[in-house]
Amino acid sequence: MTLCLFLMSSTSTPAADFQSTPQLAQKWVVDVYQPAFREFADAANQWAADTQDLCESTLGSRVYSLQTTFTRLLRLYSRVEIFRSGPLLDNHLQSRLFYWPDKRRVGERQLRTLLADPDVASLSEQQLAGKSVAVQGFPALERLLFNEGSQPVESSPQCHVVLTIIQHIASMASELDRAWQSDTDYVQAFLHPSAASPYFRHEDEALRSVITEIVTGLDKLVDQKLQTLLSGEARTIRTAPLWRSRRTVAMLQGNVSGIHSLLFDAGLLQQLDREEPLSTDFEYVDHLLNRLQYTFNFADAAGQLSPAVATVFASLSAVLNDIRHTLNYQVLPPLGMGVNFNADDGD
Repeated sequence: MTLCLFLMSSTSTPAADFQSTPQLAQKWVVDVYQPAFREFADAANQWAADTQDLCESTLGSRVYSLQTTFTRLLRLYSRVEIFRSGPLLDNHLQSRLFYWPDKRRVGERQLRTLLADPDVASLSEQQLAGKSVAVQGFPALERLLFNEGSQPVESSPQCHVVLTIIQHIASMASELDRAWQSDTDYVQAFLHPSAASPYFRHEDEALRSVITEIVTGLDKLVDQKLQTLLSGEARTIRTAPLWRSRRTVAMLQGNVSGIHSLLFDAGLLQQLDREEPLSTDFEYVDHLLNRLQYTFNFADAAGQLSPAVATVFASLSAVLNDIRHTLNYQVLPPLGMGVNFNADDGD
């Protein structure tokens, strides 16, 4: 049964023994949000610059280099994917960067249509931005870079599309980086809430937005990304995000990093004296993810997880559930927040 955050009304305030919201807000901006979005934007723009001549290259295939950089950038995006408020939700940026779950295989159909367009070789970034969100980000790029049995990407018909998506990801990353600069309306409202602000009227609203990101991030990790791997008799990687490239673990690592940074890097848990046992739990999560990352026989040709890998994923889900339980019952109450069963479960 899924637990969800029950937020107090806008007139409520954090518990009387917790009075450091302004300092926390500053540290979340300076030590968490801004560095994460800046690193994502810098890496994305560097990749776009490095691949400008991709489709003109005659030096041999660069597909391994492209796949390696894709993985690094994916981890950086997966960290900021957890920050599901404000700028990331503007202009459908989250869906444009990573459209998932795609239960109706919209991305596959839309990408096939795009590649069949006779004018695809002249596709501009502006034109791409006007197309389905399912072809604008990492999932579409994964299909193009990890397409086994195809010719080298540099000489393939879809090379220009690969280049355009890379450039588009860089533009979106830059947009997010700019949105988190200290002089923007959103960041100023986060740091200095006011009754007239359309974003945050009180300091506790800024605090609740961060806590909601943490809780929602854990829910999506456990109840969506991991549950798709562990439900049913046939435990298959094909239900997980990025299964084609086997980069699912890289995404999970980035997600966990984002949740960890929100909890630890601004000093929230230290002020609440709740660093233990959460620090131990996160260390074990990292250990399990590292085991998965370096497991060679991850799944068979049909995508079915090996028994050993399925066991590790189940352990990972259990530890993340423990973290969620600790958060709900030891971290939220001192902040003036509580727990309620999800109404969608019928309770």
